[in-house]
Amino acid sequence: MKLLHICRNLAGSTVFPQLFEALAEKGLEQTVFVPEVTDRNRGKNVPRGVCTHYAVTLRTTDTLFFRQKAVRTVPWIESEAGPEGTDLIHAHTLFTDGSIARALARRWKRPYLVTLRYSDVAVIWKYEWHLRPMARDILREAAGVICLSPVVREQVIRFLPEREQATLAAKCRVIPNGLDPAWLHHARPRQNHGDPVRVGFAGGMNRRKRPLDALEAVHLANERGHFVFCGCGTGPLEAKVRERLQPGDRLYGRIEGRPDMTAFYENCDLLLVPSSAETFGMVYLEAMSRGVPVLYTRGQGFDGQFPEGEVGYSVACGNRREQAERLRQILEGYEERSRRCIDHAGEYIWPRITERFMSAYLGALE
Repeated sequence: MKLLHICRNLAGSTVFPQLFEALAEKGLEQTVFVPEVTDRNRGKNVPRGVCTHYAVTLRTTDTLFFRQKAVRTVPWIESEAGPEGTDLIHAHTLFTDGSIARALARRWKRPYLVTLRYSDVAVIWKYEWHLRPMARDILREAAGVICLSPVVREQVIRFLPEREQATLAAKCRVIPNGLDPAWLHHARPRQNHGDPVRVGFAGGMNRRKRPLDALEAVHLANERGHFVFCGCGTGPLEAKVRERLQPGDRLYGRIEGRPDMTAFYENCDLLLVPSSAETFGMVYLEAMSRGVPVLYTRGQGFDGQFPEGEVGYSVACGNRREQAERLRQILEGYEERSRRCIDHAGEYIWPRITERFMSAYLGALE
């Protein structure tokens, strides 16, 4: 099988290179095309052992003239590849990559799959009304549709009229992001939580990640227990978060790289990231790999991956008092929940996730 990826967001992602490298280990022959707005991203995050092409074919004005993205990008891809070297096309976003994939598929008579991400579901579909007809056509013509969570799948199915939803549901699969197996090295369940209970927050200090909600929830929980906030990240709300820290709270700023993030999670007892919008939420999976139970936003990307209470609980975005109550509740049966976190994180390592992608690819070809 020869696979052609269209991946507009490769330069800013750590997930895509890991996916492409894991697929290469399965023996899949791949070519990655990265349409860009600027040349400064050329060569960033190139997956090892995978043929990758960058080119500036996009413009900032394409928000208004969206179809021009495909008009400029298709000839470039055709100059580097063709139908004889492609069995299947995988678009990694609905709008930009999906529009290009559909144009290629029509010209080459090849099937394509499309993956939907946060920007597709929560931003472009919500605010760019004029693009909805194009998005519906991309979904109709796709041989397969991939969503990162059951919640996103249900949202996507409703993109089409009710009479077409069963057809879309039949070709719509849930395949989450994968985890580097190294996260699980020497992982052991926690026998007990600390005193005080250290509540971790990992993410951007911005309105979408809601760090002030997490901090206030910890302080509310502290009224009936002993909880402290333990955060990492930077952003426009960092100064406000620092102003509201109480004795025992900590904010470490930016932490990068798996070894340093592993150390951060090891120093947390729980993780609370009550984002207002989340495609998947890798921080939850990373924390679980170190035996840390998690609180995640209800109705967002991570919700629905596990039964309620299995590895943690969903919480309502913006409801700080509910988040505080869940912080106390999640401590019940802490050791067993910590063990389940590690066990379930092991189900998400890339070798297992790529098996699900391979099944989707074969299904699309059939």
